[in-house]
Amino acid sequence: MLFTIALVALLVLAVVLLFAYQKIYNPGKLCSVCYRVVPEQAPQCPFCDSDIDWEN
Repeated sequence: MLFTIALVALLVLAVVLLFAYQKIYNPGKLCSVCYRVVPEQAPQCPFCDSDIDWEN
């Protein structure tokens, strides 16, 4: 019983830490065409060569 509670708590903690890490470390913005993370200040998406509109 305690093992199951500890395992669930560990899983919940891992999910919370993952979301916190993604919130703190934001490497860029999502491309609106291919939905990949594009580095900051990139004029074009390196994956699909579409123009990046940084205003939205």
